[in-house]
Amino acid sequence: MGSSYQTILAAGDLTDVRAAVTESGQRAVVVPVGERRWAVVPAPADGGYAETEELARLLSRPAGAVAAAFDVFDSDVVVARLFRDGRGYHDYLSEQSHHEEAWDDDDNEILFDMLGRPYPPGATLPTGPYGADPAAFVPLGVAPVDEVTLEAALAGPEPLAEVQHHRILRALNLRPGPLATTYDEAVAAGLGV
Repeated sequence: MGSSYQTILAAGDLTDVRAAVTESGQRAVVVPVGERRWAVVPAPADGGYAETEELARLLSRPAGAVAAAFDVFDSDVVVARLFRDGRGYHDYLSEQSHHEEAWDDDDNEILFDMLGRPYPPGATLPTGPYGADPAAFVPLGVAPVDEVTLEAALAGPEPLAEVQHHRILRALNLRPGPLATTYDEAVAAGLGV
């Protein structure tokens, strides 16, 4: 098994970030990763998965705030859902051919990509990244954002998803470490504010 973690990148004031975490009711560690940029690392629920989307929505509600919920799954794929004004505005998936299997009411197999998009039996899944638009990610970064490097990082491919995630974060001019960690690791590092 590879690395898996769920984190949120929030751009905005620390007081707003703390208020959103409190409102969510989730336990989370908040770590600075750049000027007015915060890694929000939520505690996992039973099963080891940390829910991030609702907290990212809350973090993006204040004027001028944006947030990205990141999910790195088993070193295979990076999923990012970007939020502004409490609503999603962009989705990114590093590799569309990575999928999960499910069955419908008639016991037919259905494939879902990591964004939850369904594909009927026998369908050929697209390959490569989805949503690799650097302009969508720029508001999350700290100037100067290296858009050429960001575009290359989003396009991939990388053999390990966490390496690709680090490249994306570095291109945004952020410290990637706190955004590529688990809750337990973030607590142990003692960097929370």
